[in-house]
Amino acid sequence: MSKIIDELPSALRSLYASAGYSCYRTVGFEEYDLFSQYRDFLTSGQMITFTGAGGRLLALKPDITMSIIRDAAQEKGRSDKFYYSESVYRVPAGGDEFKEILQIGLECIGDLCGYDRAEVVSLACKTLGMTGREYKLDVSHTGLVSGLFELFGIPAEVRGDFADALKDKNAPMITLLCEKNEISSDKSKKLIEFSRFSLPIREAVRELRALGFGDNAKSAEALDMLELIANTLTESEAYCVSLDFSVIHGMNYYDGTVFAGYIDGVAEAVLKGGEYGKLIEKMGHEGSGLGFALYTDLLERLDDGEISFAADVMLVCGDASPEAIAAEVKKIRESGKTVLVQKGRAGAERCAEVIVLGGEV
Repeated sequence: MSKIIDELPSALRSLYASAGYSCYRTVGFEEYDLFSQYRDFLTSGQMITFTGAGGRLLALKPDITMSIIRDAAQEKGRSDKFYYSESVYRVPAGGDEFKEILQIGLECIGDLCGYDRAEVVSLACKTLGMTGREYKLDVSHTGLVSGLFELFGIPAEVRGDFADALKDKNAPMITLLCEKNEISSDKSKKLIEFSRFSLPIREAVRELRALGFGDNAKSAEALDMLELIANTLTESEAYCVSLDFSVIHGMNYYDGTVFAGYIDGVAEAVLKGGEYGKLIEKMGHEGSGLGFALYTDLLERLDDGEISFAADVMLVCGDASPEAIAAEVKKIRESGKTVLVQKGRAGAERCAEVIVLGGEV
């Protein structure tokens, strides 16, 4: 998989640039205040902080999106589109220590239209496809989840608990929550069915309309948006996109379309994203924002069966003169191969081929 990982950043840069996205570059730290006042929107509220040369309190970036929102223009009818390849520093969900996480992703911020939203989902599909593995993108919408809770009369104060159970597809917990909140067993069974709901997106939209979703404003808007996305995707993309009620991550952060991407060979989501209008509003901007991040560290778990070599050829030079070594290196490189020069054979397994200069060493 190492070859794909090496080539992926360049391929993704070309993909995102073709859709009008510009490269966003930043240093690895920001003023602590940028993140501290929006701590509720962070995956982990913990940050690595240090005092700068001028006495300011700085933090290694736990998030890229906030920096991009801050720097995006605010103008009616305009959307700013950026892609990035940056490291963030945070404690992963379920972890107990800080980790440097390399993300490749994009953000679309401003006065967004339906096409912008559909394009981001399509770019997420293309991003997953570029790993060379079969992929699946699970999509949902916070309005759809809210509509589900309204449809079943879930009290507002316990919707967070129900959302967690729905996310985990935890049938026993859904049953227990329904019993505690005096929700009928029939509704409990239906909620469990919805926790397992997963259909190709075009089929799912038709199915949900037939089940009565869309009868309230939140779910109607959500279904309209998901249908727009479904109809904008190519046939091959739509085949790999499913609507799944369990896609619930950061409901205090996201407030529209949300999605999680999976590839064959990795058990957890390697791509996550969605619409974060709440954060845009909190930071004093107008409009909305939509984006995703691909977690490249998870791709390193893949094994494509290929042996990774340090170089094509190990040139064992012994006591040969620098001039003779340089001439041999030039000849090998001109043949299109990479070459590693060292005095003896130790570690020869690092290269596909060994050439001994000037006889046996």
